[in-house]
Amino acid sequence: MKTALATPTVPAAAAPIYCLGDSHVSFFAGADVIQPAWPAPAATRLPWFRVLHLGPILAFSLARPNTRERGRERLFAALERTVPPRARVLLCFGEIDCRAHFLKQAARQGRPVEAIVTDCLAAYFHVVQDVQQRGFEVIVYNAIATRLRTPRRPRREDDYVAVGSWSQRNAATRLFNQGARQRCQACGAKFLENYPGLVTSRDKTIPWFYFDAIHLSQRAMPMTLRALAELYPEAGYPRPPLPHPGWLARLADRARKRLRRWCRLT
Repeated sequence: MKTALATPTVPAAAAPIYCLGDSHVSFFAGADVIQPAWPAPAATRLPWFRVLHLGPILAFSLARPNTRERGRERLFAALERTVPPRARVLLCFGEIDCRAHFLKQAARQGRPVEAIVTDCLAAYFHVVQDVQQRGFEVIVYNAIATRLRTPRRPRREDDYVAVGSWSQRNAATRLFNQGARQRCQACGAKFLENYPGLVTSRDKTIPWFYFDAIHLSQRAMPMTLRALAELYPEAGYPRPPLPHPGWLARLADRARKRLRRWCRLT
């Protein structure tokens, strides 16, 4: 698919940001498609970013060695082998935790969701600080708003697991983002946030900004670039106009997505 933004020149102060993380890091490649797993190269349609998709890695397990996904090992191998020394890196983890694990673990352990989120952030920011200690400048990307439906059982590759209602998941995501923002302030990392633009005043996810059930489309890139420009005003990142889809555009988008899902099932 085409990107929503034309490719501009990049000021010298805006050296590429190396974006490492789960499938949501594909957003920064500039196309509405999941990028291949590192070390396979990702698309580079947006000059401000270089994408390294590490796989379905949890923020919670990123601090532990020898997990099934070997997230910690893959992260530090990518930093060593692909990312230039002292580069600016963006860490993109946490959406899977918010969508599928926080509510499940709270019920399983008999603990409040807030406590589960706090445990996850403590583990995650051990890794953030490990990356900083290796000389990289770190940006932590927020967890994005969750899908609206809770699937009864997986039927297709894009029937991603989700636990609880959308309102419960978005509430957990807000807790995660609030805690991540505070921890970034404490350790000197940047916090890149586009969540507020992805939801209504009722905190309900706006599917128009997504190309499938959970992944952002390039329609969300303008708000993300504007947030990045706020973090680095000296770098000359663009501030493109923000889209404001009306009800008719949202309805048409919903119909197209339903037709696309139906075609895949037939």
